[in-house]
Amino acid sequence: MATLNNFSIPVRGLKSGVHQYNFHLDSTFFAEFSKAPIGESDVNVQLDFDKRPDMFVLDLDVQGTVKAECDRCLADINLPIEGQYQLIIKLSDHESEVDEVVYLPAETTVINVAKYIYEFVGLSVPMIKTYDCQNDTPPPCDPAVLARLAKEEEEKKTTNNPIWDELNKLSGN
Repeated sequence: MATLNNFSIPVRGLKSGVHQYNFHLDSTFFAEFSKAPIGESDVNVQLDFDKRPDMFVLDLDVQGTVKAECDRCLADINLPIEGQYQLIIKLSDHESEVDEVVYLPAETTVINVAKYIYEFVGLSVPMIKTYDCQNDTPPPCDPAVLARLAKEEEEKKTTNNPIWDELNKLSGN
């Protein structure tokens, strides 16, 4: 948890206005969260923290790569991620979270943004983990798996489906 202390923003002495923070995330950051789906990574997060009298507006810009297993060839790839997110933190009498709005007690002196950054980086990872690896030298793709996929695709094109043959006969009438 000592690593996550670097993500604490002291809001009590902070002047009103926009303040910029930059964070670099790697595997040590994600190791702090139990069962994190992200391991090796090289992610930069720019946080614009807008302090207002009754609330804080956090604008996050996420850019970088995470190590993932390619959904096409099962090889480990450096998957590029990016995203822009906004979180609103309102000061109130009770603590809760509703969609993109977090309610914190008015006497809050420090906000640790690590949890929010973790969630937004997780949202930046695409559901389908593939990318054009032809530009990488050498490409990380498993050539045996790609050859097998190409062969199966070719077989689908050349194989006649008797159901479609019969349907095509009907449309010729």
